[in-house]
Amino acid sequence: MKIKMLKNIEGSANKSGNASRMYKQDEIVDCSQEWQVNLANSFVTSGYAMEVKIDEPKETKTKKKVTKKKTTKKVL
Repeated sequence: MKIKMLKNIEGSANKSGNASRMYKQDEIVDCSQEWQVNLANSFVTSGYAMEVKIDEPKETKTKKKVTKKKTTKKVL
């Protein structure tokens, strides 16, 4: 779940809640752990954030083509 902060707000910075941090306006926060999702839901219902869906391009690597040189034999 990803959220975009609409306003500045101070919130928990870790699972135990004994540290806090400032979530700034227009910041995109990636919530992958359960405590982060709960915090994000709290921000969304309070109007401090909104859930966003971001389409990220899939990284694809291209393989280099190996070209073999053809050898020709000359007949004398």
